[in-house]
Amino acid sequence: MNWKFWLTAAEPRPRYALLVALGVVILMTLTYGIWQPGGPGLAAFSAVVATVVSHVSAKLVMRG
Repeated sequence: MNWKFWLTAAEPRPRYALLVALGVVILMTLTYGIWQPGGPGLAAFSAVVATVVSHVSAKLVMRG
């Protein structure tokens, strides 16, 4: 497995940043009903998971 590919940002970086930001906003909006009652700890955990999922999605979109 190529860890450098998964752990670095994609090129061009502005497009990558836009894809990740949109992905995080969409995922946090969709999961609002789950993390909102859980308080700030669950919200922080959800934000980290959303960021990782968005990063992987952006890398796969930009690779293809």
